[in-house]
Parts: sequence; C-alpha cells; structure tokens
Amino acid sequence: MKIVDVKVSEPLFLTLRPLADARNYVYGPRSWAFVHVLTDEGITGISPISPSNELIALLNGVLKDTIVGEDPFDFEKTWDKMYWRTYGGGRRGLVLLAISAVDIAIWDIIGKACGKPIHKLLGGYRVRVPAYASGINLNFTVDELVKQSIEFVRQGFKAVKMKIGKRDPKEDLERVKAVRDAIGYDIALMVDVNGVWSVNTAITMAKKLERFEIYWLEEPVPVDNIDGLAKVAASTDIPIAGSEIENTKYGFKELIGRNAIEIVQADATICGGITEFKKIASIAEVAGLPMCPHCADQIHTPLTAATPNGLFVEYMPDSASRIAEFLVNPIIPKNGEMECSNRPGIGLEISEEAVKKYSVKPKMAGVLGLNPRYQWPPFG
Repeated sequence: MKIVDVKVSEPLFLTLRPLADARNYVYGPRSWAFVHVLTDEGITGISPISPSNELIALLNGVLKDTIVGEDPFDFEKTWDKMYWRTYGGGRRGLVLLAISAVDIAIWDIIGKACGKPIHKLLGGYRVRVPAYASGINLNFTVDELVKQSIEFVRQGFKAVKMKIGKRDPKEDLERVKAVRDAIGYDIALMVDVNGVWSVNTAITMAKKLERFEIYWLEEPVPVDNIDGLAKVAASTDIPIAGSEIENTKYGFKELIGRNAIEIVQADATICGGITEFKKIASIAEVAGLPMCPHCADQIHTPLTAATPNGLFVEYMPDSASRIAEFLVNPIIPKNGEMECSNRPGIGLEISEEAVKKYSVKPKMAGVLGLNPRYQWPPFG
C-alpha cells in the first residue's frame, strides 16, 4: 500500500455562543475541515483540523510532497521524514499541527486496513473512559457559571472544569467558591488559567485555592516558563496540569523531567499526532503521571482507552465537541463516560447531510480576540 495524495476538504461552519478564557474571546461562526490521506488501495484516512490558509498550504505542499509514495504502515519513518523535512522552520506550532493531522489520518488508514478500531490496534487496555465536562466560561456571570456546572453534574459527569484568570483574582476566588458550593465536594473541580498569571500570582492564588480542594490547576503560567511552572508546582498541594499547546516528546520530557507538571495534557492534534502521543504517554507512565488529553474527544477517547495511565477525556459541549454534528454516530458521553467506537480506524465518518447543512459560509466571520496579558508586571 502506498500514499498517493493528500487533500483538505472544504470547511464546515458552526456558530458558537460567546466563549472566553483568560487568553481568548471568541464568538460567531467557526470553521472545521478534514484532512484526507489517500492510498492506492482505496483506503482513505481522515483527521479533523481548524483550517487556515497557512495550515492548508503546509498540507498541500511540503508535507504532501514528503509522504506521497510512503507505506502508511511505515508510520515511524513517515513521521521522521515530515519532522526533519520541516525542522528548520518548524519543530513547533503550525508545522506540528499539520504533521499531527497527517499522522492521525495515517493511523486511521492502518486501522481500516487491519479492520480494527484504533483503541484495539494500540493495545486494547479498555473500551470506556471517564470524561470531565469543560466550560469555556470566563465571560459567564456567576449565576450562568453555577447553572452550567450544575447541569454538567446532572448529566452524570463526576468532574467539571471552569476557567479562571480574571483581572482581579478576588473574582476568581468568588467564582470558584460559588461553583464548589453548588456542586459539593464529591465532584472533582478543575480550574484553568490558560497561562496568563505571573509566577508570584500563581503561587499566591494556588494557596488560596487549596481550601476548595481543587483537583488540578491548569497552565497557571506560560508553558515556556518551565522554571516558573516548577516553582508553582513545588509551592502547592494542587497538582499542576499542562500543556495542551506543548509539542513532541522533547517538550514533554522537559516539563515532566523538571517536575513542572503532574497531569499530562498532550493533545494528539497538536503534539505530533498519535505516534508522538504514544511516546509522551510512555514518558508520563515511567514518571508515574496520568495522561489527560486536551479537547478533541473523538480522537482522544480511543487513545485514552488504549493508554494504561489514561485518566479522563475532556468533553467541551460549547465548542470542540460540536464537531460531532459533522459525523455519523459520533461518540457521545453517557453518564460521564465515553465508549470507544467499534468502527475500524479512528472511527470518524463524515455525514453527507451535515456537509450540505454546514458548508455554506456565513456572512459574518467568527471573531477571535486576544484578552490583555496581565502578568507583566506581576500583580497580586
């Protein structure tokens, strides 16, 4: 079997309610697309992406040129070729997003060729994994935030996550208290700062958050400040989680080896695909740390199920999980758990009805705005 082509589908559009974290604010239509890796035996692998002109240019250009003619089963060789072909201008960021998409599609081909779902192909550790409900809700009022958290619990989730990172940290404490009082202490509560605090603020806030029995504190400071993350981790009993935007085994080796994180949140759509995700999971397992991937629940449900140290799948009903609307029989949480598909490969099947329904580009484009960075100079 040989790879013969790479194609990117036309985008599909969904309109989101206004959502915000401490770094971003988004509202209006958002677009998704699918990367198709074609073979000479008629098997096509697919992977979802958030399309941009730059990402599509990489996929249709240098990466396509690199992998055409390769055998999908030679996934280590193919990944290595993509990484080193783009090494001079890549190693992170947009290039790794493109490599991740191709790698996921290649694993989809492998599963389809073998007639096995990806969780079985990767080891079959289990078929069902717990999920936590995740809200992008820094713009919500306290009442809206509490209502959302209660609804998550009503749906059967045993763990929920909320955004923090307000300009005034006292507001964060009030919001966390309101949610904790509403859901009680039998439900795990995680908080996510999206990397906007200074080290001093993070240490101060972590101590104040401890009384609420926080399950984890996610990305309290910028991920590239590994020394700072390690200082925060050493200062609190709350486990530090990260990082959804880190890339490759090399990046996670540093975070884990320098005791900067205790919950490993590698995202296969960002970190380098399934090939790298497996290696990061092994590094985490050796260190005695759990894998709890960021977002992309349709991809990460089988990956977490196949990972001995897999902990949770993140389910984001307001945003990323809405890609399920494009699919035939997507994985949907039931009583706080996600069950793997039995379909060969990743298990994604694009709905033709959804393509017709969501392919019309809205007149108003989605807006993604950056919230101000408050960490310089440090406050608190």
